[in-house]
Amino acid sequence: MAAYTSWVDVFLQDSYSRFCVLVIDTSGLDWRELKAECAGKTKSDRKRASAFHQFMLVSFGKLRDTKRWSVILDRGLFNRDERVDQVEFLFNRTYKKAFGPKVSRTIRMARPRDSKQEDLIQLADVLLGVVSHKVRQVTPGSIGRRGVFISCDEQLRKAPQTKTGLNKLEVHQWVPPSRFKYP
Repeated sequence: MAAYTSWVDVFLQDSYSRFCVLVIDTSGLDWRELKAECAGKTKSDRKRASAFHQFMLVSFGKLRDTKRWSVILDRGLFNRDERVDQVEFLFNRTYKKAFGPKVSRTIRMARPRDSKQEDLIQLADVLLGVVSHKVRQVTPGSIGRRGVFISCDEQLRKAPQTKTGLNKLEVHQWVPPSRFKYP
């Protein structure tokens, strides 16, 4: 676990790195209503695409025409990789509507990667485990996981914000698209 702790520390000690989480209550009424709305063969992909679009909007913050992003997500989030392209298109269209047709693409690239082969996705999995315990206010049972959890907690207390003033850790609750208020 020492290797995980060191690995996570490198990420958290970076003055620009951030980790954002969108919590979805999949047993809640709102999610079930969206499920009914997204009927058809690809309904689960449509729900995930809607949630992922919201996640990117809250993670990237206020619309600015000067920011450019690359998005790397775990392969398997969507049933088909084409859905990733659709989310990328929708997000870039949101920016074009805000800044005009000549604005360049905000998301330069959105690609799924296999978490078993990509260190960045594995790091996200470790951080997600830490955040899950923080949100539920539960300390991990195993000594190794508890060590990673305590280390992350200490790092976040030392430097809760990035150099640009953004929170290093952000946890957002998903809301249905009809009630979503852009930050």
